[in-house]
Amino acid sequence: MTLDYLHTDEDDLLIRNGDFAVGESEMQEVGIILRLNPGELKSDPVLGPALLRFIRGRDDARIRQLARLHLERDGKNYEQLKEQIKIQ
Repeated sequence: MTLDYLHTDEDDLLIRNGDFAVGESEMQEVGIILRLNPGELKSDPVLGPALLRFIRGRDDARIRQLARLHLERDGKNYEQLKEQIKIQ
């Protein structure tokens, strides 16, 4: 279980009772990683699958491969998370 500050669906910090909300954040982190492009994260400039380039594409195998690679780079187990990931 990963605890961290929680974000809203618009990626703003979530505030509850006048304070930052803290809770289980693993899927939130997965979403952020999958939206990254290479070079956007200063601490790991290689991290980021650049999935935007697949908009309207049909290369699902390549998308899964990139998701696995970049999530594992961040220490996450793709096999445990793949059923929870929803591509919009």
